[in-house]
Amino acid sequence: MTGAEALIQQGLEQGRINEKRTDVLKIVRYRFAEKSDTVLNEITAINDLVHLDDLFDQVLTAETFEDIDFSKNGK
Repeated sequence: MTGAEALIQQGLEQGRINEKRTDVLKIVRYRFAEKSDTVLNEITAINDLVHLDDLFDQVLTAETFEDIDFSKNGK
């Protein structure tokens, strides 16, 4: 892989991370509007697509906010 190809791959990966992060934030705001900006800021700081995918699934299915494990190895 050339340097240019690597940069393109990095850009694509960052785009996927940004999209998933936006999705997680939207769902948290919709389902748990009363939660503090601190939690939203923590989600904004996540740069791991697998972690964001896990959070997305948890936020969709959680009955309460406390059911969500925001740690990297949550579930």
